[in-house]
Amino acid sequence: MKYPIMLDLTGKKVVIIGGGKVAHRKAKGLVEVGADVLVVGLTVLQEIKELGIQVLEESYRKEHLNGAFLVFICTDNREVNQAVADDASANQLVNDTTNQANSAFFNMATVTKNELVVGISTGGGNPSYAKKVKLEIANLVETLETEEIAYRVKKN
Repeated sequence: MKYPIMLDLTGKKVVIIGGGKVAHRKAKGLVEVGADVLVVGLTVLQEIKELGIQVLEESYRKEHLNGAFLVFICTDNREVNQAVADDASANQLVNDTTNQANSAFFNMATVTKNELVVGISTGGGNPSYAKKVKLEIANLVETLETEEIAYRVKKN
């Protein structure tokens, strides 16, 4: 069983090892919440470079993890992925997108409207089912009046 939380990543260093589609999806979301993102990969998609974040097109080195709060492993190279998992310190939260056993956390599917965020998780066991549920919840959330949430947050 996992413990669900929401993290404030504003200004926190997040390192993504890998430069492909999964890395792009992670980087894009992290930029949106104000994280300080570094992407390291031998080849990095142009879309990642256009996010205005630090990008290093080079081989992974342990030093890349220095100061990282979160680490995402997003390569298709098992040896590199395992090296990153092994190199991370005990106080760094690691998500190996290719191997849940190497992960201290994983992302939930989310539906957001204004200040309302609904998280959907199958414990990492069935992402396609989580996606199905997400679509159903998105339809429900779309009809909700959520403006009141922001008002109450500001009022208190």
